[in-house]
Amino acid sequence: MKSSKNSVRDVLNTSLFPWPGHSSDKFTVRNAVEGIQIFGATGSGKSSGSAKRIARSYLEHGFGGLVLCAKPDEREVWEKYIKEAGRDHDKLVFDSESGLQFNPIRYEMERDGEGAGQTLNLVELIMVLFEISRNFSAGGGGSGKDERFWDNAVKRAIGRIIDLLYLGNQEVTIENMRKVISTAPNSTEAKQVVEFVQQTRNPEEQEHVIEEANNALERWKSRSYCVRCLLTALDTEDFDKEERSRNDLVQSYFFREFARLADRTKSIVEESFLGLVEYFNSGLLKAHFSGHVSPELFPEQAYLEKKIIILDFPVKEHLLAGVLAAGIYKYLFQQSMERRKIEDNGNLTPVFLWVDESQFYLSQYDQLFATTARSSLTSIVYLTQNINNYYVAMGDDNSEAKTKSLLGNLTTKIYHANSDFETNEYASKAIGERFRQMTSIQKQSSNPASPTFSEQLFPQVLAGDFTTLQKGGNPSNGYKTEAIITQTGHMWSNDLNYLKVKFNQRD
Repeated sequence: MKSSKNSVRDVLNTSLFPWPGHSSDKFTVRNAVEGIQIFGATGSGKSSGSAKRIARSYLEHGFGGLVLCAKPDEREVWEKYIKEAGRDHDKLVFDSESGLQFNPIRYEMERDGEGAGQTLNLVELIMVLFEISRNFSAGGGGSGKDERFWDNAVKRAIGRIIDLLYLGNQEVTIENMRKVISTAPNSTEAKQVVEFVQQTRNPEEQEHVIEEANNALERWKSRSYCVRCLLTALDTEDFDKEERSRNDLVQSYFFREFARLADRTKSIVEESFLGLVEYFNSGLLKAHFSGHVSPELFPEQAYLEKKIIILDFPVKEHLLAGVLAAGIYKYLFQQSMERRKIEDNGNLTPVFLWVDESQFYLSQYDQLFATTARSSLTSIVYLTQNINNYYVAMGDDNSEAKTKSLLGNLTTKIYHANSDFETNEYASKAIGERFRQMTSIQKQSSNPASPTFSEQLFPQVLAGDFTTLQKGGNPSNGYKTEAIITQTGHMWSNDLNYLKVKFNQRD
């Protein structure tokens, strides 16, 4: 796709392929960047049917993108697609053997563009990881009053820790953040430190008292990383107005607010944060997400160089560490695409975000990203077995509304064979009803039977119809798998708002 010489409209109107068996029904870049959701039970043929057709078309048309590998064999599948498309030079595999590193905090601080390194952005990054971790470990978390209180308390602590490290002239790293919160003074200790500081700054204080206070502060610096950072920031004289304001907030937080929290409240905030960063102290996350940032892993490479980044840390092998690894990169990839500026005659390379077993990686940010992905020429492709997977991943509070909000912004829905009632009912209702002519005949002993006609609304596709769609992997039907496809606001060549398609898994 020679997108650099085209307008945005030209790119959006580019046909990627006709749906099998329906030559006049085209799948375009416009359809792609408006989002795709594929449902189908295990063995239904969703990966080897519709997903395969879409993936290969993206590669053939020069898309860059990110692939998250939830299953151990997924990388091999994509490497085969990439080779067949002649795109081996664009492939980049990030796995435990690659030697590559992607420190998310360092990336956020080093990247180009507005907002780079801002405390708020770093806090949101860590909170997204916190959300993904909680959802995976507990099968979804509530977000009621109590949950929001603790989330806000943890978020506030993280923000103050990051500011303290910056003001204390320390590198903002996960390890340093852990050291700050684990050595923060309690109320008694904080009071002592404040008294020593006041003594050293009191011009009327006796010389030996000042000396003893300075010695005491030096001892505090040696045994408390948090106090050392606080005192360094306190002694810095060249802060600008904004930095002085942040310093006042930081000093107040650690010497008064956090120090005076009730023991239970303080311990919950500490453990919530330490429980998350614990995964960065060893294993996969320490090896690949705590060091530097390999330049080739900057997400922007997906559209600048048409790179196809395969993130191969399968959930089935790495469990939560694999989920967090993918969740980190996916979130920053999404943000990177949103910062992209699309202009006619500029770089108009479409990109994709490909997430099989998408329920593992969902966060609140996915809903937001789905509303804006089109404007950055990004195609979201999510695959999962059923809608209940999303309900669980979205938590206990308003999970159905959150799920339907996300799905509402993925305009192409592809339904393969499924036995999940809620998914099939959702699909049936989404396709809607049509009037059908009904004939009834009443027989009476004295008069001949006479028909009466009426029109009634009936579902166009019954929920049960999705249970009988042809599954894949069957040589008796030529290795073909069926799916029903819908697109928001689109009528197909059959004059219906849905299309029944057969995909050949051997193509």
